[in-house]
Amino acid sequence: MKTLKNIIQANFTKLKGETLSKLKRAWAKEIGFIPKNSQVLKIYNQLLKEKKIKPSIHFKSLLITRKTRTQSGVAPMAVMTKPFACPGQCIYCPQEKDMPKSYLSDEPAAQRAKKVKFNPKLQIKSRLKQLKATGHTTDKIEIIVIGGTFSVYPKNYKLKFFKAIFDTLNNQTSKNLQQAQEINETAKHRVVGISVETRPDWISATEIKLLRKLGVTKIQLGVQAFDEKILKKINRGHSLKPVAQATKLLKNAGFKICYHFMPNLPSSTPKKDLSMAKIMFQDPRFKPDYLKVYPVQVIPGTKLHTLFKAGKFKTYPDDVLKQVLKNIKKITPPWIRIDRLVRDISKQWISSGTLKTNIRQIILLELARENKTCQCIRCREIKDLPLVIPAQAGIYAIKKIIINTLGGQEYFLSFEDKGKLYSLLRLRLPNKNQTVIFKELKNAAIIREVHTFGSAMALKEHQSTKTQHQGLGKKLVKKAEKISQKNGFKKLAVISAIGTKEYYKKLGFYPEGLYMTKDI
Repeated sequence: MKTLKNIIQANFTKLKGETLSKLKRAWAKEIGFIPKNSQVLKIYNQLLKEKKIKPSIHFKSLLITRKTRTQSGVAPMAVMTKPFACPGQCIYCPQEKDMPKSYLSDEPAAQRAKKVKFNPKLQIKSRLKQLKATGHTTDKIEIIVIGGTFSVYPKNYKLKFFKAIFDTLNNQTSKNLQQAQEINETAKHRVVGISVETRPDWISATEIKLLRKLGVTKIQLGVQAFDEKILKKINRGHSLKPVAQATKLLKNAGFKICYHFMPNLPSSTPKKDLSMAKIMFQDPRFKPDYLKVYPVQVIPGTKLHTLFKAGKFKTYPDDVLKQVLKNIKKITPPWIRIDRLVRDISKQWISSGTLKTNIRQIILLELARENKTCQCIRCREIKDLPLVIPAQAGIYAIKKIIINTLGGQEYFLSFEDKGKLYSLLRLRLPNKNQTVIFKELKNAAIIREVHTFGSAMALKEHQSTKTQHQGLGKKLVKKAEKISQKNGFKKLAVISAIGTKEYYKKLGFYPEGLYMTKDI
C-alpha cells in the first residue's frame, strides 16, 4: 500500500492551488484518510531534506493555516508573565484567581501560559512548534509580553524571564542575558521586536534604561481615556500629565508606542468617545503609533459590575458601539496601526457589553458598502498580495507625512501604491538642547521603526513578487539620513531590536551603547 509520502513525491509537480483539495480526496482512496495540511507540510519538508523534490514557495503557501498570523512580515508570539500584584485599582479590571490582573484564563494566550505555569521557555517552545507545524516562517520573531503592569515586576524576575525567551529561541543556554542577546543577533530565530504592557505613571528614566537593557522596542501604555473627569471616575490613579510625559520620554528614546483606549467608560458618551479619539490623534502630547481599542465589557467581580447591577452604568447597544468604532476608524491617521478593536473575551465572562469578537470585519464591510475606507496601517498593509513591478507601481516615490509632537518632530516615510502599504519608517528629530537618557542619543536623530510588510520570509529568502528583501527599508533609511542632515543632525541612531542588528550593520550603523548609530 502506498504511503502519503510516496504519493506526494509522485504527484508533487501536479500540485496546483485549484487542485490541492481534489488531490487530497484522491489520496484518501489510497491511504484511507484525508490528510491535514500540517501532515502534508511535514512530509514536504522531509522530502526537501532528502533532496527528493525541489523547494516550491507556491506549494508551501497553499498549506499554511491562518495565513494572517505572519502577513505583517513577522511571526508574533505572546508570552505571559506570572500573576503579580498591580498598583492599579481601576473599576473595570477583572482579577481572576491565579491569573495576572486584567487577564482571564480562557483567553488564547492565557490558556497556553497557565497550562505551563507561566514558564516562558515552555510558552515559546509551544508557540514555535505550532507555527512551524502550520507552515509559518519563524526566522523573524516579534515577542509580545503580556500580563499586567510589567514595570511592577521585580527586576531579577524580568531579567530571568527575558533570558529564558532568548535561550529558547537560540536553542542553547547562556550564562546571562547579554550573552543570550549576542547569540540571537545571528540565530535562526531572531527577535526583531519586543513589546511590554505598563502604566504611564510607571515610566521613568530608570525604567526606560532597564527596558532597553532587556531589548524592548515597543511599549503598550494603558491610557483608557483622554478626559480627566473620566480618569477619576474609573479610579485610574493618574492624570493625563504622566501620559504626555511618558510618551515624550519614550519617543525620544526611540520606542514605538501603543495606547490602550476604552470607549463607553462611565461618564462617557458616543460623542465624548469620538472627541477623546480626536484628542489622542491630534494633540501633540499624544499621537501614538499603534492603538488597541477595548470597548467596555462588564466582568463579574469588578467594581464596574457592582455599578451595573445597581443600574448606575449601562453599556452601549451593539449598533451604537459599532457606530462609535466606525467613526473612530474614519478619523484614524494613516501613520497609526489599529492592532485590535475589541478584546477576545469569551461570552461566559461578560455580564454586559458586546459579544461580537468579529466587529472589525463587520465595520470594514459596512465602510466598503459606503465607499469609504479606514486609513490605518493594518487596513492598508500589502499582506500576501504580490508586489507589482516597481516601475509601474511607482512605489519608489517615497511618501512623507510630518507629525508635530511634544519634544520633537516626526517624519512618517512610506512606500505605498493604490491604497496598499509596502514599507514604512518612523524618524524622530528631537528638539535641540533637551535632556537625554542615553548619551549615545545626544544630538542624534533617531529611527524608531523600519518595517516592510507582506508574508514573512526566511532571512535569506528572496522572491521578485514579494515585498520583503527588495531593499525598500534600505531606501527609506537613506531618505531618513538626508532629512536628518537637512535638519542639522550629524548623527543618526536607531532603536534596533536584537535580531535586526546585522541588518543595520550592513547599512553602515555600528553598536553604541544600547543603540545602533551612524555618523552622517
